[in-house]
Amino acid sequence: MAAAVPLVRGLARDTPRRSRWSHISAPLMFASVAGVLFIVVSTLVAMEHKAGERIRLGVGMATRGFQSKLLTSRQARGGIVMGKESRMRVLASPKRYDVPSGPERTASQAFEAVKRGVEDGKMRQRIELMLPLIGATDLDDWPGGIRQQFKAASPMVEQILTGLKKEMGISGSISAKILDQGDAVASWTCDKLTAVLFPTAETLEYIEKELASKTDGSLFLLINPQWNKGGSNVISDFGWGQKKVNAENLIQSFDYTYSFEQRKQNGANIKLLKSYPQQWAVLETQDDRTFNCIGTADERPSYQAVDEMLKKAYPEENIFSRFMREMEQKKDSGFF
Repeated sequence: MAAAVPLVRGLARDTPRRSRWSHISAPLMFASVAGVLFIVVSTLVAMEHKAGERIRLGVGMATRGFQSKLLTSRQARGGIVMGKESRMRVLASPKRYDVPSGPERTASQAFEAVKRGVEDGKMRQRIELMLPLIGATDLDDWPGGIRQQFKAASPMVEQILTGLKKEMGISGSISAKILDQGDAVASWTCDKLTAVLFPTAETLEYIEKELASKTDGSLFLLINPQWNKGGSNVISDFGWGQKKVNAENLIQSFDYTYSFEQRKQNGANIKLLKSYPQQWAVLETQDDRTFNCIGTADERPSYQAVDEMLKKAYPEENIFSRFMREMEQKKDSGFF
């Protein structure tokens, strides 16, 4: 794995220097706007609720009545987790999930999932790793772009490959090279193993050639792909016609065996967790310490599917209470 070290040095770039006023102006501006919005939203919430209901500003679940209804309707389906200020949240399922707490644990969990996949004969696998933020600013998590993400991802990839090399009995070295400098696409290869980090549509030809050159017992990993398959308003990176069909067929031949992703959706902090052979779990959290499983799925949940899970988990929550929950999270994190 020593050959992978120059890749990090070759792609690493110094984080752009921030203005000496950037750390002051942005928070003050945001705090001013947020303050006005907070007053407006608070007034609307007070008008919306029935007379006599007490409203606690800054509390994610806006009313005491909502909390009691949520508890009554769902307490039979899971255990209760006590959050900050004795707020109650009810688990949609009593099943406990091993949510990784850092990059080393994430890589270790991914390795175990990949290993289980190999044991079940899955030799084409796709994994998604949540990367640790390095050099983040108030305005941008990744001011250095994909190259900065490569610097965060490469140690995790090497940890996974080191475990697989030992598990698969690979005695020789694993060679590493950069496939695309601009998009920070890299590959690690040997006779029994190939891994491509940040693959793009432009590197599909390389992937096809590597697949054709390997034996049936070789493992091929796609890690954090960067392509966009398109949608109603987005053009696919794979073009159109038969070329697009061929590309999508190739991608679909890879099985998701591990994924740990984060989404901000409708005011909720969502984690997606998949660890083969388990289903996809959709976890909602307010503090990244306690997690509420709001649903599971056999396939990777879409944004629409997560929306439906949120509505079922919190049927009486509206845009105003979600806004107040976000304000509370920012206050707890020390932003205000």
